[in-house]
Amino acid sequence: MEAIIESTKKPSINGGTKLVVLLSWLFMIFEGYDLLVYGTIVPSLLEYKQWDITPTQAGRYGSYVVIGMLVGAIVAGMLADRFGRKKVLISGAALCAIFMMGSALSPTPELFGLSRFITGIGLGTVMPVVTVLTLEYAPSKRRAFTTIIMYSGYQLGGVLAALLAMSLIPSMGWRAMFWIGAIPLLLVVPLAIRFLPESLAYLMAKGRKKEVENIAERFNIPIEVLEKEHREENSTKNGKEMNSITSLLSKSNRKSTILFWLASFCGLFMIFGLGTWLPTIMMQSGYSIGSALSFLLVLNLGTVIGSFLTAAAADRWSHKFACTISFLIAFAAFILLSFNFPSMLLTYILIAAAGMGSIGTQYLINAYVGVYYPATIRTTALGWSLGIGRFGGIVGPIAVGLLVSLSLGTFWHFGLFALTGLIGAIVVFSISSSTKGQSLDSSSSQEVQSIH
Repeated sequence: MEAIIESTKKPSINGGTKLVVLLSWLFMIFEGYDLLVYGTIVPSLLEYKQWDITPTQAGRYGSYVVIGMLVGAIVAGMLADRFGRKKVLISGAALCAIFMMGSALSPTPELFGLSRFITGIGLGTVMPVVTVLTLEYAPSKRRAFTTIIMYSGYQLGGVLAALLAMSLIPSMGWRAMFWIGAIPLLLVVPLAIRFLPESLAYLMAKGRKKEVENIAERFNIPIEVLEKEHREENSTKNGKEMNSITSLLSKSNRKSTILFWLASFCGLFMIFGLGTWLPTIMMQSGYSIGSALSFLLVLNLGTVIGSFLTAAAADRWSHKFACTISFLIAFAAFILLSFNFPSMLLTYILIAAAGMGSIGTQYLINAYVGVYYPATIRTTALGWSLGIGRFGGIVGPIAVGLLVSLSLGTFWHFGLFALTGLIGAIVVFSISSSTKGQSLDSSSSQEVQSIH
């Protein structure tokens, strides 16, 4: 569990914290790029005569990175407690960079799929660690704002993938996209080795008090708050947290827990299904490869705007209301897209709404999970929700790939996404309104709302 640093001296973001956020933001740019780059190269991959892969195979390769992320997240959790979060982050980022280059050099589709799987392992370690580090070093009164800035790197990475694909793939081929994703990441790793501080929670747990004191002085963090936090966490680990999974599946929580898992499944199904297949679907609708890739750009831009709008709706009314409406927006957008309107402007608007209703909704689901459960089981609740939801990220690319291989047309492709959005809305609406986590203070709620 991440340490919650309550700085009573300066609520503003100091220079040291800016450095942590900047490096985490850079890592998130490459996380977003590496996850979404595959969708930009699928049309070219299907036309690559040397491999002659089918849409079904392409969908399966798209799911390999998500499977790798499942493994990476589990491994990161175990290794971070033993070796430190900084070391795990750097190792995971380096692994991702090496096998991005492996994807570019792969002579066979089998080795390409293996490279994507191992890339996913590296990616799976990055997001949890940078999230924890950002939350630890962000000032308490600016924690939500700071974390939102850090996560904006993810969407920027997706935008860069779409922009670069439009200019590079026609002239340099699909392999160039993986080289672009690997080289900058290798440049950030040395910066992180030199400047990124270790997790304070890890150092406290290992009894390395002198290092904690040095970092606390450098970043203007009251040392007494760290010591109090450490004592409270140890007390929690010896008590209620040991039974947190049991609490999630207790009679009073079981229904809502399972519904949250299903909601995350629906959200991640749409995210990875769209990320992998949107350009290909638009090409089948008659658009050129450049125009088709531009829709991936619009999808991410719509997510950026939509995530702020849905967060405001959640703060004003409720998370349940905002999540339900957001899923319904996805449902409506995909239903309208299935009719393949000739207006380019209308199509762009609908794609942006689809991004808001898919990726933006998943952000909101994470926040809803965080404020629904009490603090003693909040982290476990969110971890399990995202973990089960990753299966949606695995199934999504495969299911859409099957539809593409059957050449059924865009009505069925977008219809599948629309059905998923409708199911998600029904699932969220069915969650009990009896919030278990109402005892959380407002600052804790704001913190969780920024977790991806």
